[in-house]
Amino acid sequence: MGYLPRGQSLTSSITFTLLIANVAVFIVTLVGGAQSVLVLAQTGELFFAGFYWQPFTAMFVHFDILHILFNMFALVYFGTVVEGSYTKAQYLAVYFGAGLLGNLASLILIPLNEPTGGASGAIFGLVGAYVALERKGSGLLIAALYAALIFIDSSGPGVNIFAHLFGVLAGVGLGLVFASRNSGRET
Repeated sequence: MGYLPRGQSLTSSITFTLLIANVAVFIVTLVGGAQSVLVLAQTGELFFAGFYWQPFTAMFVHFDILHILFNMFALVYFGTVVEGSYTKAQYLAVYFGAGLLGNLASLILIPLNEPTGGASGAIFGLVGAYVALERKGSGLLIAALYAALIFIDSSGPGVNIFAHLFGVLAGVGLGLVFASRNSGRET
């Protein structure tokens, strides 16, 4: 399993590009204020009124400095672990597939007027892909316990637990498919 491919630095990785995109959107929402958050974050009310981009853009919206700091720490940690084990296209499919599935499920499962945002669903997808990599041997138990602890620790008031749950499920599913395709070949 992973980490960044030999010779690749963090600054030349997909993970770093995603980090920069998240920070850039955070700055845009700081400068643009509540109106920019309203347009870019996700609510069922606005999505069903035609704001169909929100499940995607909400993956980059963070509501305060702690929110983005914790998510970017997790992105760098899990992103660098997972990025070296999948192709670039597979890594992006896990990240965006998990984030979108988590956000789409949230449209149905949380109140329509509750705003949601953050990279957590996508990051939980990376956690799920990490579990998929460790599907054999003693690493599976450790990876699954770690994923469960992160999931439990990140629940509470104001946390979109559905984005986390569906993100990790998408990550495990996609990770298993991609890991089986990659077995025996260098990524």
